[in-house]
Amino acid sequence: MLKRLLVILLVIVIGLAGYLFYTSRAFTGEVDAIELVSDDAVFVFETKEPVKAWNQLVSQPIWKRLSAVPSLKDVENQLVVLDSLTGRAGKLESTLSGNKFIVSVHPTAKSEFDFLFLVAFEDKGQDQFIQSIRDKVAPGQIKSRNHSGETIYEYKNPDRNSTLSYTVLENVVVASYNSFLIEEAIRYIQSDNLKSFKDTYKELYASQNEAKDGLGLFRVGSAGLASFMNGVAQEDNLEFPNNFAQHRLSANLELKFAENKIFLDGFTFYRDGEKVDFANDKQGGGNLFSNYISNRTAVYFQYNVNGTEQIERIANPAFRPKNTLMGEVEKNLKGKGFMENLSGEVGYMVLEKLPNADTDKVLIIKAVDPQKSLDLLKQFSLTLSQGDSSKLLSDHYKEQELFLINQPEFPAHLFNGQFLGFPHTFVTLYKDMLVMGNTVKAIKVFVDDIYNDNTWGRSLNQRRFLEGISKNAGFNFIVNIPRFWNSLLETSSPRWGGLFQKYAPQLKSIDLVALQLSEIGDEQYVNLELGYNLNPIKSVKDILLTESMGLQFAEPLTYGPKTLENFNDKSTDFIVQDATGKIHFFNDEGERIFSKEVTGNIKSDIYQIDYYKNGKLQLVFATDSMIYAFDRLGSPLPAYPIRLPRGTAIEQMSLVDYNNTKDYRYFTATTSGDLYIFDKKGNNLEGWTPRSTSGVLAVSPQHHRLSGVGDYMLALNRNGELYIMNRRGELQTGAPINLGEGVASDYALIQHGDRGDTQLVTVTAEGEVIRVNFRGELTYRNQLLRPDKNTRFSLVKDQMGDRYYFVVQEYNKITVMDSDLNTVFEKNMVSDDLDFQFFSFGGDKNIFVVIDRVQEFIFLYNLEGELLNTRPLNGKHQVEIKYSGSKNEYTIYAVHQNQFSAYKLPL
Repeated sequence: MLKRLLVILLVIVIGLAGYLFYTSRAFTGEVDAIELVSDDAVFVFETKEPVKAWNQLVSQPIWKRLSAVPSLKDVENQLVVLDSLTGRAGKLESTLSGNKFIVSVHPTAKSEFDFLFLVAFEDKGQDQFIQSIRDKVAPGQIKSRNHSGETIYEYKNPDRNSTLSYTVLENVVVASYNSFLIEEAIRYIQSDNLKSFKDTYKELYASQNEAKDGLGLFRVGSAGLASFMNGVAQEDNLEFPNNFAQHRLSANLELKFAENKIFLDGFTFYRDGEKVDFANDKQGGGNLFSNYISNRTAVYFQYNVNGTEQIERIANPAFRPKNTLMGEVEKNLKGKGFMENLSGEVGYMVLEKLPNADTDKVLIIKAVDPQKSLDLLKQFSLTLSQGDSSKLLSDHYKEQELFLINQPEFPAHLFNGQFLGFPHTFVTLYKDMLVMGNTVKAIKVFVDDIYNDNTWGRSLNQRRFLEGISKNAGFNFIVNIPRFWNSLLETSSPRWGGLFQKYAPQLKSIDLVALQLSEIGDEQYVNLELGYNLNPIKSVKDILLTESMGLQFAEPLTYGPKTLENFNDKSTDFIVQDATGKIHFFNDEGERIFSKEVTGNIKSDIYQIDYYKNGKLQLVFATDSMIYAFDRLGSPLPAYPIRLPRGTAIEQMSLVDYNNTKDYRYFTATTSGDLYIFDKKGNNLEGWTPRSTSGVLAVSPQHHRLSGVGDYMLALNRNGELYIMNRRGELQTGAPINLGEGVASDYALIQHGDRGDTQLVTVTAEGEVIRVNFRGELTYRNQLLRPDKNTRFSLVKDQMGDRYYFVVQEYNKITVMDSDLNTVFEKNMVSDDLDFQFFSFGGDKNIFVVIDRVQEFIFLYNLEGELLNTRPLNGKHQVEIKYSGSKNEYTIYAVHQNQFSAYKLPL
């Protein structure tokens, strides 16, 4: 008998093992795509009809307006490209239909998020899908690399400054424009120790596997949403998102569309059994307070619950109660039945933020016997004053008596941590409601708006906000986006704040966010509504750049900022010089790395060299007397500084590396126009000891290599003479070329390879545009309009030297002209001392900088002549501008007086 039982048990074990092996990934070669998504996701969206869901979204009236935001438009363009690569004619839809499609959003850095896309093919069609795309891409556009044994492919879109990375993991195609997320997915498939989104939010998948009647299923968790809020915010560890995260709340929400609305509804879940109870058994639902909600309200919370104890049970870990006050509340209010006299209907208004003012907040609480509640509060305030009625601070406003409870966060002590933000509490009674404000002004605004019918219930324009409130919901949360906008800008990080400013009209079209929570049996139903209006909007140019980083120095800054690349992590370092001659080197987090005293003012650009040829970079520059070189920690390189012969002063210097061998040369010009070339050890090279010219140079001497021709050393003098020399300092044109009476501007090269076709272009002091080839032949002359003898002319080239514009500066106007001498834009500007810069990053990503050195203002224009910053930056020195294709934003670096600043400008 025992033997038979053992045989049966063995058969069961073998059968179970066989079943598990058969259904495992090892046998089926399939993986559940959600297991590749990390649990830090802000949200996960799942659908089996991705193209249908997308088409529904872009067909909504709001989409046309929102697609003006480049990041959203890019998503649309990417899908169009993908559709074309799969053959159009609905091929993409037919390929993806029926297969699980997942989109997740993940934090990738502070204030930065990116998308991860996954498609799980049930019919093992992933290879065919990928091949159908690769067949339509030009050879060479897709590169590959290996990561942990898996092949990652990278497709560089020729029309966009972005790279799509993708890989195939079993039956799942994983793609992202952030390769880190691809590598993370690989780690998840190779490790059983990492917690995926599904592992962390098991309850979501146990409850619902896929969308039932919506276009797709959003799965969200409070921790992910809180990380997004903290990412958008300027400050870390904000109270609301951190409190929200600790509730460990999650939800499955189905996507639906209605007229002028986007809906997400489903059910919420609480881990660890800490469910928040919003049960409301009142006949006909709770009081809406509709005629008491001020039109100034930016955010509105409403509780319609059976009793206030349900509100008290909502935990708030951020709340730090004052023990003595909590004891008085328990003894003199709760112990005397104060809470039982409240009906469970509570409204909480956060009013719009006004400039240079604190945010006003109003709490309205319905009471069964309001006078009894008010009397208890008065007695409580008197008790806090040791029974001295003279200390009971009270006032009247429009026949409303109001008094002060002079204790911090009194409402939070009353409701166990809810309704923070009351340093003082002013109390009044209005009909059957206790009204509490955090300022006297808040109470007065509340009363005034009721008297003036300036409330949601009395205003036709605000009626639609009331539609977002459900009488039967235990909890309602409403955000009036236009009213909330100032608070959003104030709390947002510079990057997000700049984006919100630039696209304010488009983003504020979504003017309503409404959230409702209701108890249905044992489940908690959630409904999230995004309401929008399509009233005509005007383009807004009022963008005030927000400083993302600032650093102060003891002395005024006279040079910089100059940006350098950190060879360790490719981040940005900076160098500036102050009025005492000291240089300061620091990184993009404001960490000061070193400060050094140098002799004289910096006269050259700051260059980076690999002196030891080991990949570690040092910096080199010239002052008016020496050439300095330091490593990244501030130690001078051997034999530095390099001193010029006695009696000479440096005016300019450029760095030369003829063959990219890191055998550097320093091409140096003195104040008298003498030219020297030193090697990196400080040796003065033959032919340049010195090579004399006829006077001071207009710009730094430069080395140019013409493809297939050779090396040329150029020096353009202010007197209009151009020297074209070989590496030994020998003139290649027999004599200097006379370009005109004088040149006070830069030059640009129009390169075509042959020395006869490659041309140098500049503009003389008298306004004559000159082109000359490397044979010394003048190929073009054109006199620009010169309104008077004081008119100044400049050639301004971009940071790469590839594009250039001409500027004609009259007494009260500047005219910017392109290389064909067509007017690009004109601006009225009165100043005796202007400087110009031009930054170009491809396509329409261009910034033309005008620096008024007299008023110390810096203006940023696009090539339409439109100001990119409503208020000019402060400064009189040239700026540095970087563009990030992945973030689609500019960063502007400037100095003013003793302050270094960095600003973000989103596109």
